[in-house]
Amino acid sequence: MDLMSKGGGEAVAMNVLEALQGDHDLTLLTLTDPDLRELNDYFDTSVDVGSLTVERAGYLAPWLNDRFGLKYYVLQNALLGRYARRHSDEYDLLVSTINELGLESNAVQYVHFPFDWTVSCDDREHIFHPTVEEDSLYERLATRVAGVDREDIRQNALLANSGWTADVVEDAYGTRPEVVHPPIDTREFEDLPWSEREDGIVTVGRIERSKRIKELIRITEGVRERGRDLHLHVIGPTVDEEYREEVEALASGRDYVELEGEVPREELVERICTHKYGIHGKEYEHFGMAVAELAAGGAIPFVPNEGGQHAIVDDREELLYGSVADATEKIARVAADPDLQRELREPMGPSAIRRRFGRRRFQRRIREIVAEAMDRPATGVPGAPTDAPAERPASGD
Repeated sequence: MDLMSKGGGEAVAMNVLEALQGDHDLTLLTLTDPDLRELNDYFDTSVDVGSLTVERAGYLAPWLNDRFGLKYYVLQNALLGRYARRHSDEYDLLVSTINELGLESNAVQYVHFPFDWTVSCDDREHIFHPTVEEDSLYERLATRVAGVDREDIRQNALLANSGWTADVVEDAYGTRPEVVHPPIDTREFEDLPWSEREDGIVTVGRIERSKRIKELIRITEGVRERGRDLHLHVIGPTVDEEYREEVEALASGRDYVELEGEVPREELVERICTHKYGIHGKEYEHFGMAVAELAAGGAIPFVPNEGGQHAIVDDREELLYGSVADATEKIARVAADPDLQRELREPMGPSAIRRRFGRRRFQRRIREIVAEAMDRPATGVPGAPTDAPAERPASGD
């Protein structure tokens, strides 16, 4: 809906555009006027600004986004899908990178987390968007506008960002999507020796309430009280000004907390590569691209118990926490044990993350899936005709 939000979903969208631009004429349906050059710099992508057509999806949804930001996020999502469905006959294929939309049968849909409000899952109130109350008038309106048909969803090429998300999609629709992990940019990360890193923690993500940054400050404070002189860097763009003010107030007077906000890509990479630890605060995270980047930079990442980020840390109990107190104890324990640090770092670093979650893998699979959906041979992938052009290297990989 708004690429300038610069989150994981927006990174996926930019990589899909980059993957497909060599073989297809692309139109981006969105709610804003994105600065694609800035986004290329931020995500280290190479989307061809001159050849991409950007089209606002009608009037109401863009107006809602401009006037209220994320306040009516779910309704905006529904209106975007409705607009795409109405204009579907203008295109050979629709590809959604903003979860499942009512796009009828001929579509590719990448689901970060399903918007099916009837899905029965535990902790529903923690997982769905905070503006939505179950069975409220607003929820019913958004559901009606979205017009998502379960049978259409089953016939789409359905993808999910993690096994955890795939489980929930299967619960919602009775069909299991293919897991295609998001693309992680690893090129700039350097696996610096442990002895050259600072005794500090880095957290990366948008400054908003669901990221639980205040809790991360309290965790760092608790670790320091246990004799470990760690500091905390908070990096990411602000999307909730009220919450940022709360974070600033809590950080005030704590000189071990540096609230950096959005920084250039090279500074982000430098912070990760020169620090020993990372932490993520969002519970029920669908995948956690920021966690994968922390691991790519060689930092040891600590993540909440619930969500798709388990795949990144290989379900290591030492790195999974259930509360502020639990995280405090686990970080303090790891910080005090050099042998455990070495053991936990083994699956980390640029080469390991590239093998598991790299961009080349993601973009190649997206081209294959789109080719299959259009009943065409894919170029640059196994099985393509011998005179097909060679695969273009994915930027940043």
